[in-house]
Amino acid sequence: MSLSDSPGSPADAVLHATRRYLRAYPSAALCVGITHRGVHHVQALRHAGSPPATDALYALGFLTQVFTGSLLALLVDRGEARLDTPLKEILPLPLLPDELAGRITLEQLATHTSGMPYDPTHLRTPQQNPADPYGHFSAELFGAFLRSYHSQQPSPRKYAQSVIGMGVLGHVLSRRVRLNYGHAVRDLLCTPLRMSDTPFRPSEEQEPRLLAGHSARGEPVPRWTFPALPGAGAFHSTVPDLLRFLDANLGHQDAGLGRALRLAHAPRVEARGMRVGLGWNISSVGGKSVVWRSSVTGGYSGFIGFSAEADTGVVLLSNHSRSFLASLLKRVPVEQPGFALLSGYLR
Repeated sequence: MSLSDSPGSPADAVLHATRRYLRAYPSAALCVGITHRGVHHVQALRHAGSPPATDALYALGFLTQVFTGSLLALLVDRGEARLDTPLKEILPLPLLPDELAGRITLEQLATHTSGMPYDPTHLRTPQQNPADPYGHFSAELFGAFLRSYHSQQPSPRKYAQSVIGMGVLGHVLSRRVRLNYGHAVRDLLCTPLRMSDTPFRPSEEQEPRLLAGHSARGEPVPRWTFPALPGAGAFHSTVPDLLRFLDANLGHQDAGLGRALRLAHAPRVEARGMRVGLGWNISSVGGKSVVWRSSVTGGYSGFIGFSAEADTGVVLLSNHSRSFLASLLKRVPVEQPGFALLSGYLR
């Protein structure tokens, strides 16, 4: 019996959970996936117009950070890194000459407790394009940031999200495995999990399936690029591929990565009503633990989350950004339907 034929059809649950979102963003191409006990349901929706293909490709933006955290966990599990490995052990001089900054650990970068700023201090230059704010941030500017960065006090610091911190983590992990970041994630995570539709750069075959990003009002906008900070936000994927990733995190067909993936979503830091793992957030919903991450970058928004107790995971990907009001309130539009879908399986 397929999941969609089971009592309490997930198709109905998806329609109910996403109704408000689709009315608020009528031209959004939304793709939703549920994995429950290893069985998948994928549904594409749009309030106005034809729905997208179920294998449509989306820019993941900051959802990429769950792969960066998982890559760190894998290297720790294999004995190739430690959570308390300091940056000075991996970054040679003259990179990061500041003594306090050199003591920042890989775990602190992954849990946003390193004290690094949200954005690099060298980000705002005359070459910056507001429509692609990280696209001009080159390897040269990245190196300049590291050489000039000075920590004001020892880490760990209070939780504060840091795009540059996750970018630094992706860089040092790639140095440790002697592969560029895109190849490291592909070879060590995506290939074992048969995630062939999760590229750093879409191939010629994949490019036609990549949906264009849009503003909340439905106006086309360019997707953000991360040439020097790929670990912070550079990957793309489909809902079916991300369901395979959730299955591995839930212990299904984990290709020998299960122990490392569990290490990534173990809670480590308290932060504003939730806890933080390696690239993941952990919240209590209905008395059960939910591991999740959401993102808004450029013209895309996304949610990925799962509950091991319910053996269920949910993915929502949209090619629309958030409204001005949602931005002011720091709300990710697809978070609410994402949690709503998961909550239905937590009872």
